[in-house]
This record gives sequence, structure tokens and C-alpha cells, in this order.
Amino acid sequence: MRRSVALCALAAVALLGAAPVAAPAPARFPAATSATVGAARLFTESDAGASLTGLQIFVSAGLGRQTPSMSGVAALAAECVLRTPVDGLPLRDAVAAGGGTLQYTVDARSTRFYLEGLADRMPQLTALVTRALASPDFSPATVAAARTQLSARADDSEGNAIATGVAMFRRSYYAGAAGLPALGTRGSLGNLGASDVAAFFKANYVRGSASLSAVGRIVPELAPAERALLAALPDGSLPPLAAKVATIPAEPPRIVARRDVGAPIVVIGFAAADPGSNDFGAMLVLQSLLSNAFERNSTTSLGLRERSVGAFYAYDATPASLIFYVNGNRVDPSLAIRGLVVVAQSLAKRPLAPDVLRRYKAQAEGTFLSETVSLADRSYMLGTFGTFGYADDPVNAALGALDRATAADVQRAAKRYLQRYIVALVLPRQASPGS
Repeated sequence: MRRSVALCALAAVALLGAAPVAAPAPARFPAATSATVGAARLFTESDAGASLTGLQIFVSAGLGRQTPSMSGVAALAAECVLRTPVDGLPLRDAVAAGGGTLQYTVDARSTRFYLEGLADRMPQLTALVTRALASPDFSPATVAAARTQLSARADDSEGNAIATGVAMFRRSYYAGAAGLPALGTRGSLGNLGASDVAAFFKANYVRGSASLSAVGRIVPELAPAERALLAALPDGSLPPLAAKVATIPAEPPRIVARRDVGAPIVVIGFAAADPGSNDFGAMLVLQSLLSNAFERNSTTSLGLRERSVGAFYAYDATPASLIFYVNGNRVDPSLAIRGLVVVAQSLAKRPLAPDVLRRYKAQAEGTFLSETVSLADRSYMLGTFGTFGYADDPVNAALGALDRATAADVQRAAKRYLQRYIVALVLPRQASPGS
């Protein structure tokens, strides 16, 4: 395995001039449209071949709207919304009884609710969510139940070594609350009361900073249901959210934590271009190159824990970041890190050969498409890229940025973003004496 990784690193450098690879025909999504309701945006991607509809509801109530002392309040507010009674049932259960599913995610910029169901039922399901958002339940009993649920989930996340490493990098790179755990911690959640949750909801769940994205089979009745949902949110808007970040020094900082793992896990975090940047397409190529240049071929798609190394592009925060991780259970971390540094330096010194650029652009497009297979993923991408200035058809426009990326763009992005980084090490716990 050591020899394999070393050879892969050398091969990655050699890819600056490799054998030609035929570029596949571009793959695209159905064209999307957008509309405005006041200051809010509605994005729609209609797919007549689908039987389901996915609706993503974005509110500007992410981690960056918290104060560091209020870690977890964004997730607590969202959990309480899903527990709000509607027709005698908690909202989550009322949606399930109507044949749909409802879940939420909190990231640095937003809290988003994802609603999915049969197309003909979506207007009624959307109306259930509207009623809960219009009058959420932040009673002490509901907040206490939500806190118990989130505390257990926060404890579970500590057992994922890669997620721990990513969280360590984010806390080091992002100043303020943007780098804090999405669910908070058991300790921080215990300090939050019903009045804290209600105040956070009132300040951040505002109409002018919300957006909706619908994907799948779209029935005509969904549009008025979407507008009614937006109308249920209080009037108002919030200034754009951008996190402050630390300057990464030339000498890579190393952060260490110990967990119950069998081998070291290494996470290396880089600054990255935001999706609206001219470097976005080049960053997608770099993600593909770093994720695939060191990995042996597999007949199936490997998960995070199954891969020796991998990379993913995180643009839930502004500025964005690029994460590279090494699974010490499968490869020697020191060799993989050494190979990464060699590749990053080589990419900055000279451009990729045209055929190599085509190969990694094709792989980047394949990764992009595989990450947008589900309606949940597509509606997330649609709403996210729509906030970065990608006009009326955001997902296809983002793919267009990848098409336009040149070898010079990739070299410039590698020189700008890949030469400085933060290393997070998750090491096995030290055995106690006599054990």
C-alpha cells in the first residue's frame, strides 16, 4: 500500500502530460425558471417524468446568525418547528400521515427544510408546513424534548472521526459561530431556553431573506402554496452573511484530537473559491483531481470511510473551503500528505495538458451529477447556486462554469488556494498504563 500511494502521487504529477481520453457529451438537467415574491426567490425545475416533488425551503438562520455562546440554537429552532402540533400531530408526523417526508439541515448560511411527496399532495403538505411556520411551538416542554433529541445526535457525531477532523478544521478556519458544530453540543444546548429559541426564530425567519426551490413534477397548485408559505414568514430581510476567516500561515498549523479510532485520520483544509467566483469551475476540477488521483479504481462508488483518500468542496459557508482527508486505516497518512503536497505544488507550477484537463473535467462533471441524483440534492443545488448569481437556470449555469474552465484557470486556482492549508489530526486514544 505504501508503494501504491507513492506511485499514485508520481502518477498524478505525470498526468500533466498523459495519454488522450475522449470527453463524453455534456449531461444537463431540465432548464429551471425563477420568480420573485417581494425580495424572496422561487426556483422551479419541472421534470414531467417524475412522480414526486421535492421542495427546499431556505431561511437565513444558519450557524453564522448565532453568537458563539448560543451554539445549537439554529438546530433547536428547526427541531421545534418539526415538533409544532398541526391537526393534533407534530408537523413531522402530520406530513408523514399525508404521505410525505420532512427533514431539516443547518449549515453556516441557512437552515433549510426539505419536503418531499407525491406531486398531487404537495400543495396540501406545503400548507401543513406553512401553518407550523406561522405559529411555531417554542413552549418549554417542546424545547426540552427537542434538546434531548439534539443532544443524542450531537453525541453520535463525535464518533465519526472524519467528521471530527472536518469540524476541527472549520473551527480553526472560520471565526465566530460559522465554524461551530451544526447541532451544538450537549453542554451548549443545555444552556438554551425557550426564550432564546423564540428570539432566534423571530430575528432570522424573515420573508425577504428566504427562498424556495422545487424540483420534480410540478402541479399548478404548488405555486400559490409556495407563496402562502412565504407570506407566513414575518416581513423583513437580513444583510448578506459572510464569515470571517483566519489567515492560513505558510507553515501549516496542526490541530490534534484523540478519539476511539484504530488508526489516524487526517483532514487537510484549504481555502476555496465561492460558487459565484470566476475560479468555481477550476475548483471543481481540483476537487476531482485530488479526490481521484490517489485512489485505486473500484467497480462501485466508495463512501467516505471506504476510501483511502478523498476530497470534497464545501460551499455551505462563505468563503468556501476544500477538504482533503486521509483514512489511516487504509493508507499511511504521512505518505498521502507528502503526495498531496507534491501534486499541489506541481499544479501551481505548470498547467495540465489538454487531454488531462478533459479527463478531470469529465470526472468533475460525473461527480457533480452523482451528487445531484436525488430530488433533495437537486433542490439544494438549485436554491444554493441561485443565491450566487447564476441567473434563472442555476444548476446548468454552474455546470457551464466547469465547461469554461481552462488549464490556466486550474493552475491559477491551485496557486491561489492549494499552497496553504490547515492539518487536523484525529489520533487513537493513548492506552492507560498497565492496560
